[in-house]
Amino acid sequence: MEITKKILICGSGIAGPTCAYWLHKYGYSTVIVERAKALRDGGQNVDIKGAGQHVIEMMALSEQIEAKNTQECGQKYLDAAGKVIAVLPKGALGTLTNEFEILRGDFAQVLFESTKDHCEYRFGRFVTALEEKEDGISVTFDNGETEDFELVICAEGMNSSTRDMVMAAHTSFRYLGAYMAFFKIPRREEDDRWAYSVNGVGGTFITLRPGNEEETTVLITFLRRDHAITGDTPTMRKALLRRALEGRGSIADRINADLDTVDDFYFGPMSQVRASAWSKGRFVLLGDAAFCPTPFTGKGTALALVAAYVLAGEISRNADHSQAFAAYERLVRPYVEAAQKQLTPRRIRMMHPKSGAGIGLTHLAQRLVASQAVQRQFRPSAEKRAREVADDFVFVDYA
Repeated sequence: MEITKKILICGSGIAGPTCAYWLHKYGYSTVIVERAKALRDGGQNVDIKGAGQHVIEMMALSEQIEAKNTQECGQKYLDAAGKVIAVLPKGALGTLTNEFEILRGDFAQVLFESTKDHCEYRFGRFVTALEEKEDGISVTFDNGETEDFELVICAEGMNSSTRDMVMAAHTSFRYLGAYMAFFKIPRREEDDRWAYSVNGVGGTFITLRPGNEEETTVLITFLRRDHAITGDTPTMRKALLRRALEGRGSIADRINADLDTVDDFYFGPMSQVRASAWSKGRFVLLGDAAFCPTPFTGKGTALALVAAYVLAGEISRNADHSQAFAAYERLVRPYVEAAQKQLTPRRIRMMHPKSGAGIGLTHLAQRLVASQAVQRQFRPSAEKRAREVADDFVFVDYA
């Protein structure tokens, strides 16, 4: 493949800049367009697990990420009154806290800094039309300008509008039976470096996690049979959120008290993106736009990093884009499907007990997992964790 033309990447989150990084290594010119007017700061904690850690090491970004680590000590399960049920330190079996814990916006900033000198970023821009030609793809942007690219890589996220222009017929969503919301609230003096999780009656699950010196991050998931919301507005979303928090205990009361001050928050169905194909012509999907597994798997970031590495590598070593895209999908799809299979609607229901008795049984299970006997027997050693990283995905060397 000749590299005289630019490659367009839609989305400046995790997958897009990572792919731009590797494409530059192979001699390609890239442009990233992002609908937002600037990088979004903060956001939720993201875990960099398994093979994703290897990609970070190959990019020589471990030190930069560690410098922005949230320094989360581990996870504590609480009851509704705030009493500690179980403690799972960082590295323990079953803990939420992994070696690399970083706010999504901080991670995006690290990737931006590592690519900005050789990748053209265009913020406040988005695609309005695409027309494939024999030797490229013509892209029209929201400002009316049209430009030709060799390929278009869509890494906008699970609700990508650009994907729907080309591959709506190939894309479906698997609803897992719950809604989720994440946002930030003011940090309080009593907040420390632990994550705190609470199971609430009615199938609500709440987690507070360290953010920065001024803010604490919130993740709330709650069971909901209906996928759609009638009259979906910010006011309706907050009303549903308040309903999921009401009577769920002291942490829920704290969040409810701060909810009026929250302007920027994500709220939507917990769904997986299932695309029957990841490419069409010179257009290819990447990251959550292709295979969002939902945050509950904890593998979305690793999938994005691995897929970006493979896609760039296959583009570099294949003379024809269709062969590159086919190889990319063949190598990455099994890894994606294994991650998505970790979550089913039944498992989501089990993680969100509705009754007092169900919550009591969940607390027993949490105490059991946190017990010294179980941790001694099943806690992975440093050597085992290293093997798990090595075995998570078999990498091709594209150098």
